[in-house]
Amino acid sequence: MWYIQAGLVGKIGFNTAGVGTCLNAIRARPTISSKLPVHVALRLCLESTSVDAAVRTLECLGGVASGQHILIADSKGALGMEVSPLGNTYLEEDELGIIAHTNHFIENRFVNEPPWLSGSPIRLDRLKKLVKGLVNEGIEGEKITPEILRSRIFSDTYNAPQSICCHEDPKRHYTVRSSTLFNIIMNLEPNNLWAEVVWGQPGSGREGPVLKMPWD
Repeated sequence: MWYIQAGLVGKIGFNTAGVGTCLNAIRARPTISSKLPVHVALRLCLESTSVDAAVRTLECLGGVASGQHILIADSKGALGMEVSPLGNTYLEEDELGIIAHTNHFIENRFVNEPPWLSGSPIRLDRLKKLVKGLVNEGIEGEKITPEILRSRIFSDTYNAPQSICCHEDPKRHYTVRSSTLFNIIMNLEPNNLWAEVVWGQPGSGREGPVLKMPWD
């Protein structure tokens, strides 16, 4: 199922300063509507000139209305922001320089997070295993290409349908099914900003062509 989220002011992307954002949706209580909607928070991140500046802005404005995970990065590094209306937790890069995250909180315990997607912890463990596999093969740094990431990680179907490459679960009502709709890989070096976008599920044989940003 394809859908368009109309009217959003910000979500996944990067800016000319080399600040990029991604989002993991999470269900947690409470939601406080007087605080920033997460998509406004994402827009503020994309109007920032660095990760540190984005963090300062969100902290000064009193936090985000709902519990979510925003992955933000610039040329100096990445930060996992587990935001919530009751407090934020920040995840630093691990010993491999990686931040891996799926659809549940790893460290944020300020809010109540009821069970939602049972496959999220499994997907996170699988992601970490696949990344370590690349490193053990000597594939790291500049050797990591978008093609390798799509073929070795983002196309993975372990524990399907709740896999890294997610498929609709026929056991769930069609109104609450989810699946991977696209894949984006960004390079945030200020003098070499680019991204590759693939519509559809990587590795399925039905995905679209690789689209490169800035658009040709």
